[in-house]
Amino acid sequence: MKRALRSFPSLFSFSSFSSLPLLFRRRKGYGIHSPFIYSLITKVIEEKSAFYAFEEIENFRKTILTENNLQSKITIQEIQSSNYGKFLFRIVHFFKCRIVIQIGGSTGIMGLYLALASGMQSKCYVLEERPGLLSAIDPFILAHHLKQLHLMEGAYEENLKALCILLQEVDFIFVNLLPNSMEWEKIYALCEPLIRKNGIIVLNNIRKNQEMKKGWRFLQNLPQARVTIDLYVVGVAFFDNKLPKRHYNVYFNHGKKQNLHTNGRRRLHFIGRRKKSSKNQSPN
Repeated sequence: MKRALRSFPSLFSFSSFSSLPLLFRRRKGYGIHSPFIYSLITKVIEEKSAFYAFEEIENFRKTILTENNLQSKITIQEIQSSNYGKFLFRIVHFFKCRIVIQIGGSTGIMGLYLALASGMQSKCYVLEERPGLLSAIDPFILAHHLKQLHLMEGAYEENLKALCILLQEVDFIFVNLLPNSMEWEKIYALCEPLIRKNGIIVLNNIRKNQEMKKGWRFLQNLPQARVTIDLYVVGVAFFDNKLPKRHYNVYFNHGKKQNLHTNGRRRLHFIGRRKKSSKNQSPN
C-alpha cells in the first residue's frame, strides 16, 4: 500500500501536463501574461455581448435555407456557424479594420458579418470564383444599404491583382478557400503587397487536410507574422512588428461539436486510459 502511495504523485508531475498542450487551452485569459492576447481572448474570442446585426444576419440565413436551390445547399455545406461569424465581426470591430477582404465568399453570409463590423465608412470586398453564389445576399444588401460591401466574382488571382491596383493597404484578410481551390502560398504572394504592417490574416480550416495544415505552418513561420493563434478550426496571424514573435493555442467554441477522441484531443484520465467497452467492440 505504501509503495502505491509513493508512486501516485508522479501522475501529477508537471511533465505529464506539459506534454498535452491541446488539452489545456487558455480560456477567459487564464495564464496569459501578454496584455495584447489577454484583451483578444476576453474582448473578442470569449466575448458574449450581442450586436443587433447578429440576429438580422441569422434570420436572413434561415430564409436562404428555406429555398430549394443551389445557394441553399451550398450555405448548408460551406457556411460557418453563427459563433464563427460573431468572432469575425468582433475581431474586425475591435481592431477597427477599415479595408477588409474575404477570399472565398461562398454565398456571402460571413461577408455580411465582416461588412457590418467594418462600418459604413469602410470597404469590404468579398471574392468568389463560382458564379451565381454571392447573389444570395443581394436582398440583404439592398435592405440595409450596404454600400461598403463589394462582391467580386471570377478567378481569385485576377481579382486580387485588380485589388492590388485599386487599394494601397488592407487591414484584414479572411481566407476561406476550399481545400482544392488554390495553394495558400500563391494566395499569400498575391496578398503580400496589400497587408499593412499591423494587418491581420484569418485562415479557415487549418486542420481540414494536409494542404491546409501546410498552409497554416507556412503562415506561422513567416517573419512578418509576429503573433499567431491556433483556434483549432481557424488560425489568426497578426503582422504588428511591435509584438514579440510567439504562438498561442486558445480554445474557441466555433458552434459545432468537437469529438475530442477522433480529433486527437483525448480527455485526461489520471489512473490510465479507459478500456473500450465490450458493447462497442465489433464481433470481429
